Amino acid sequence: MENAKNEEFVAFICSNCHQEIEAPLATVGQQVECPACGTKLVVPSPDQAPTQAQLDAMKSRTIRIELSDL
Repeated sequence: MENAKNEEFVAFICSNCHQEIEAPLATVGQQVECPACGTKLVVPSPDQAPTQAQLDAMKSRTIRIELSDL
C-alpha cells in the first residue's frame, strides 16, 4: 500500500448520515456506497467538495474509501 500514501483524495460528506468520506481522485464521478450507512453517492469533483474549514471540523470522523474497496 505504498502508493496509497502518495495518492490524492477528495473528501466529501454523506448526504444521509453526514459521515465525512475520502475517496481517491480517480473515483470522481463514480458511484460509491457510504461505508457508514450504505447510501449510494457519487464522488464529487474537488471543486464541489466541502471547504477545508468544514473538513477540519469533522476530521475525527473521516472514513477513507480505498480503490480496493470498490
